[in-house]
Amino acid sequence: MKKIVLIVITILVTLTGCEKSDSATASDVFFKIGRGDEFKFDDIKLYDSSTHIFYLKEEQLVFNDLLSDSFAFLDKSDTIYAGAFVPGYSSFIPAGPMIHSPGMYGNHAFRIDVWIDKKPDLRNCPRIIELLKEHNLLHSGLSGTVDFVEIIGTQLNFGFTITNHDLTDLQIIDINKAGTELYHYFTNGLYLRDQNYHEVFSSTIEHRSPVPWNSWKPEWLSTLKSGELISFTINYPIETPISPGEYNVLFEFPGLAYQVSKEVLFQGNTRIWLGDITLRGNITIP
Repeated sequence: MKKIVLIVITILVTLTGCEKSDSATASDVFFKIGRGDEFKFDDIKLYDSSTHIFYLKEEQLVFNDLLSDSFAFLDKSDTIYAGAFVPGYSSFIPAGPMIHSPGMYGNHAFRIDVWIDKKPDLRNCPRIIELLKEHNLLHSGLSGTVDFVEIIGTQLNFGFTITNHDLTDLQIIDINKAGTELYHYFTNGLYLRDQNYHEVFSSTIEHRSPVPWNSWKPEWLSTLKSGELISFTINYPIETPISPGEYNVLFEFPGLAYQVSKEVLFQGNTRIWLGDITLRGNITIP
């Protein structure tokens, strides 16, 4: 089971959307923290649009702090969108973009999260995507598709495919190398919900923690080259029979996070993929 316990603070998040205003003030600042810390495009190494993670060229100690502040992404001083840092002692989930504080990616990367699923997603709005393209910072990361769910006796077999859309090769956690129990330390696994969104199945696999808990090993990973795809199957035991019908599938494909230091994150044209993506689909169980 994923070992992330993040609680959120009452913060009013001001969202300004993706429309461009008539601001005439020119500035090189792209990302600004309300209290004054500013980051230019030259401070950023890349943005992974699949996980909404910004990777920084240098470590920034400000991301070690327990911030309760606002942030904004700017285009020549004009706000593209804004959000809030959410410290771990908070109990409120803001409605817009937020950054957990301190984050799960050390002080060399930060992730923009949205817990309330609203459309459109401001994090990848056309304006910010085009701006990142102009500065050669946009990377597309991974996508995933649900291939099948089949039930054989008291076992549920779940198949899915991961595709690397990135410009670079990516190292991902390979369930066949890490093992099923360790793999489920990094993910909560598979969920099935009926058409009324009632949960009818969730993973019962007992997870196994790394030793020590904040460690990782290169032998857990496989390299997925740019443009390639790889398929996996996970076998889940079924404790309660699942009736025939239509179901919604949800699965969190996991990556590493705080375990990976900046020194080993990039290895030539390959990087260790951080974060996670959610695979969704619809299946019929006969």
